Amino acid sequence: MSLVRWFRKNNKKVMAVVVIVIMFGFVGGSALQRFLQRGRGELHKPVAYFGNNKKITNYDLSSARRELEILQALAANDMLRGIFLPEFRSQDLRAVLLGELLFSDRRTSPVLIYRIKQTIRTNGYSISDKQINGIYRRLMPGNIYWLLLKNEAQLAGVRIPNEDAGVLLGRIIPQLTGETYSQRIGALINRRGIPEDQILTTFGKLLAVLAYAKMVCSSEDVTNSQIMYNVSLEEERIDVEFVKFDSSIFAESQDRPTQQEIVEHFGKYKKFFAGSVSEENPYGFGYKLPESVGLEYIALKLDDVSAIVTPPTQEEAEEFYQKHREQFIEQIRTEPNDPNSPLTERTKSYAEVANEISNYLLQNKINSKAERILQEARALTEAGFEDIDIEAANLSSEQFRKAAGDYKDAADQLSEKYEIKVYAGQTGLLSAADIDMRRDEYLGKLHLKGTGYNPVLGYNPVWLTQIVFAIEELQTSELGPFDVAAPRMYENIGPMKDMLGQITAVLRAVKAEKASEPESINQTYSKDMLKFETTSKPRSENIYSVKDKVVEDLKKLAAMDTAKSKAEEFIKQVAKDGWVDAIDKFNKLYGRQAKQDERDPNVFELQNFTNLPRISSMALKTLAVQNSGNPAARFFVNERKNNGRLISQLYSLVPQDANSLETVPLIMEFKPDMSYYCLKEIGVKRLEREEYEKIKAMRFYKEDTVQSQSLAPVHFNPENILKRMNFRLVTEDEEETDANTPAEVEGVS
Repeated sequence: MSLVRWFRKNNKKVMAVVVIVIMFGFVGGSALQRFLQRGRGELHKPVAYFGNNKKITNYDLSSARRELEILQALAANDMLRGIFLPEFRSQDLRAVLLGELLFSDRRTSPVLIYRIKQTIRTNGYSISDKQINGIYRRLMPGNIYWLLLKNEAQLAGVRIPNEDAGVLLGRIIPQLTGETYSQRIGALINRRGIPEDQILTTFGKLLAVLAYAKMVCSSEDVTNSQIMYNVSLEEERIDVEFVKFDSSIFAESQDRPTQQEIVEHFGKYKKFFAGSVSEENPYGFGYKLPESVGLEYIALKLDDVSAIVTPPTQEEAEEFYQKHREQFIEQIRTEPNDPNSPLTERTKSYAEVANEISNYLLQNKINSKAERILQEARALTEAGFEDIDIEAANLSSEQFRKAAGDYKDAADQLSEKYEIKVYAGQTGLLSAADIDMRRDEYLGKLHLKGTGYNPVLGYNPVWLTQIVFAIEELQTSELGPFDVAAPRMYENIGPMKDMLGQITAVLRAVKAEKASEPESINQTYSKDMLKFETTSKPRSENIYSVKDKVVEDLKKLAAMDTAKSKAEEFIKQVAKDGWVDAIDKFNKLYGRQAKQDERDPNVFELQNFTNLPRISSMALKTLAVQNSGNPAARFFVNERKNNGRLISQLYSLVPQDANSLETVPLIMEFKPDMSYYCLKEIGVKRLEREEYEKIKAMRFYKEDTVQSQSLAPVHFNPENILKRMNFRLVTEDEEETDANTPAEVEGVS
């Protein structure tokens, strides 16, 4: 390009520069000097401090940002995700979480989050969902954390030479991108003008941060005795045959305890949750009330909705078939009579799949109709929100309640409009365990679709318990970035779907009670669930009474002596008639008094547990940590603890120098479930010394890796990074003080 053409193309830029030069020519050289100093002062002006008053300037932040851009150009995040633990066959969480902290920018993959959580559970890492979610709750931009982390590694003396960084890049780049080192690095040099030394230095800093993380996360020693103990717990197994004598079988025949006994027992155990076994509370009595919510609901039975839906026509089914023929391709043998013949593809005919398509289209119509009806229910009950700012953070629950529409009125309107029964009602106070799908027919199966990933369902189900216990009044549930937003009291949730396809509902929390000791022994409250006419129980059956629970426990406690005497009687009967006949006789004598179902009076049976490992305290702690954001965790963790106590107690009966129990039959008391066990046989498969020596080295590695991986989300937690590096922003006073001092470059990078 000629000089004249260049001037013509850039005449505006040239004129701007000329004007500035002329201005400084008139004003004098001092103005130019002040202009340059002001720019230099802003660039090197401290904006924050870390450590022992080390400055962070705009220049440092800009440099850190450029370094992250270099790392992104190198596909550093993919490199970090590609680091695996060979023996575990899973990703190194230290590397993955470092990449997520620096590069995710809150746009991470739902598949990756699911994989991380699966890795945690599969490998037994002591990491909670809350800790993983915490990686994405950043108060500062990514370049702040990068600047702090690289300085932390540097201050600890961890450095990676450029030569080593280059060798590693030379190995990784071809595997990751298919390019050679020269092609990838050359492109960065030519297109972006980044010197090779700068690229290698920046990559070396990333390796240093990761190396330092591995060093500090692996600092806890694993002892030989600890390994041997854990190996024996996990590798040794126990087999047991027994008949259980539960005191509840004989409780109804016990006299009612006196008022004084009731009051004393309540006073002694009201501070415990039910099932919390300890030396102070060996039976696990407990009357402390768990966190609970009361829900209002508008619900539809999909069977009812089907009555107002027009079935799909044959034309609709054929049209669907023509548009989705690829869904009906199957693999068949080229020779039907030869199982070894090659496979070939065949598209099923319409006649073969007509019924399947019709059922699918009908179910879609039913679901869509139910969705529209409940969306109308939302609109009716949210009409009052138009007059308030529902996004306002300071909006009180009372303001929300006054603006929320009436569920019963909305249900009545919709019932009349669609000529279908629309149910409305209110539950009692329900704990997370009450709503759990193992206990409740409907509520426990209701869920929303999150934006996350689940390979079985194809979407991430967010269960009702997760949602309602995340309200501000309770906050006992952890919702992640790919779940749903935590609702507020009286805010509609749904339409929610039922996993079994029976119902759909809109709900809202209208009551919330934190865990507390009962106000008195006479406290009662409703435990009503979501009810349809065909499933509702009499109201008296759904009232929880603290006093009734105390009486029930005292009668079971009193029945322990009876259970013991019956167990002793049973052992004598076994000696006389054998196990089968003795069990049959006892079911005839005592079965019906414990069974509500008269058709099945058999409460005594010979149970056989095989290959049971003991449960270590570390495994229980890990289970508790992994489920710390689950509002129902307390209940099933206690259940697991009691199972572990039972196995350990059975195991302790066998002498250390034996593999079986000689003195059988034997009666064993187990207080946590207030029962006696008549033991027929116990066998232990012990770990031999030779076997231990073979797996010892691997177990050392596993224990060390589990501990190290479990600390990864702690080390890379954004809040923890700011705290341990003593990061703080510059205050106004510090700005004024610094303005009176000469600007200087702070070498923190």
